[in-house]
Amino acid sequence: MDKPLNETPHQVRLTASEIANIWSQFQNDTMAICIYNYLINTTEDAAIREILEFALSLAKKHIGTIKEYFIAEKFPIPHGFTEDDVDINAPKLYSDEFCLTYTYIMCVYGLAGYAAALSTNIRRDIRDYFVECQDETMELFNRSLDLMLSKGIVSRPPYINPPENYEFVQSKHYMKGILGGERPLNSIEISNVHWDLKKLQVEKALCISFAQVAKNEEVKKFFWRGVELEGKQIEILGSVLSLSHLPSPKSEESEITSSTIAPFSDRLMMFHKMIISSATMGLFGSAVATSQRLDLGMHYSRFSMELADYMVDGFKIMIKHKWAEQVPLSDDRKHLAGQ
Repeated sequence: MDKPLNETPHQVRLTASEIANIWSQFQNDTMAICIYNYLINTTEDAAIREILEFALSLAKKHIGTIKEYFIAEKFPIPHGFTEDDVDINAPKLYSDEFCLTYTYIMCVYGLAGYAAALSTNIRRDIRDYFVECQDETMELFNRSLDLMLSKGIVSRPPYINPPENYEFVQSKHYMKGILGGERPLNSIEISNVHWDLKKLQVEKALCISFAQVAKNEEVKKFFWRGVELEGKQIEILGSVLSLSHLPSPKSEESEITSSTIAPFSDRLMMFHKMIISSATMGLFGSAVATSQRLDLGMHYSRFSMELADYMVDGFKIMIKHKWAEQVPLSDDRKHLAGQ
């Protein structure tokens, strides 16, 4: 009798890619548990708090499943983040509106991450698990966006008027930008710039809040450097929209309170900044690949180089303070051979 197609093949070991996916998710979701335990404790709006509680329940559920996989594979359970990394009684640092926007943007990153994980998993049970994670995150995404729409706090992308008919590119000048040529933004470029700008605004607001409450002076300076870097990138992308007479999304900076008491450990905040920056690097790469104006490609390429340099310095800080948990390594065959 044939085995069911989706039967868990327990005799098949997890590949390095599958270990990488669940290890990364463990780090991200233990961090999310800390963050949402705090946000729930400071959020006053009942409808928003319900969304945050749903996000927390998903993260807790994922951790339980991931632990089972590690135990079955005889891999040590990662350290991740614990209650030592959060003070849920710290004063309010974010407005309720920002907590909702943050959840929405984290869903966008999460959906992209689950899609990437799905494409690198081989075992059927692992694939099924990440499909389930993607479906749950899609529900969280829809619930958070629907609530944002009902509250009128969504910065919609710009509208464009329909052309009379389809067209084919007829001139090499199409590739040039406003400053070096003639062409306004196309709809793909508008989408890239708008959404990258929105994510940078959320990232900048987080950096401001982290710089405000961090305890280590070196960490404070690192976060403020991020504020300045993202501020410059926001200004450039905003000017790209402005030159095409298009609006920019609303800034999130005013959604940060004046509290200087840290709800999170410096280690957690550094990790959070690094994973968001890593995701942003991917967005820049995608924008380079899909933008047909040369000036945009140059902007995004420069952003990527600036961000890569910033992330290297951040990782050095994490190593210095023993905050960077090591991803599982392959065997060092040379060392095992005594060479």
